[in-house]
Amino acid sequence: MAVTSTAPISITNLVTEFGGSTPHALTEYYRGGSLVPNTTTNASVPTSGSISLTDFFGSSSVTNWTTVVTVGVVTGLFTQSGFSSGIFGSLSDSTVDFLSGTPTVSRIEFATLGTTPVLFKINGSGNSGWTTIKIGSLTLNRTDANSFSDGLWTWTGQSNPFGSSGSETTVVLTE
Repeated sequence: MAVTSTAPISITNLVTEFGGSTPHALTEYYRGGSLVPNTTTNASVPTSGSISLTDFFGSSSVTNWTTVVTVGVVTGLFTQSGFSSGIFGSLSDSTVDFLSGTPTVSRIEFATLGTTPVLFKINGSGNSGWTTIKIGSLTLNRTDANSFSDGLWTWTGQSNPFGSSGSETTVVLTE
């Protein structure tokens, strides 16, 4: 649950969302500190200096990375839909800011291969740091992937979560 997006807002809203130690002070709630994740959702929360309650409108303790895939489609021996860096489709944001080292996503795709896999690749990432990926209405657990190698997760036996070429699909990765 996120902090309210409109007034009124109080320190109690921050305590409910992020926790903290009494007596509470705004300075314990800097983004990137021990309580407020350094994510795009919390971009309006300062990392130091002047801070006010209104900086927290819409902020959240949940560490999600959200991007929009503008769907590309490539056909050949099989059809690929979604995004593959430099080949087809595009992402509104490719940097997963809650993972260490700021790794980038290079593939989120569905292929009409014999096993109909969904593929997800994060460059510079190990097999940890996130729990689920939601592609449109399809939710996949990292631990349920059929295979993992060099930052590429594969889930087989899936339906195509992407729309037609040029359409947009929201993708949410949860820590």
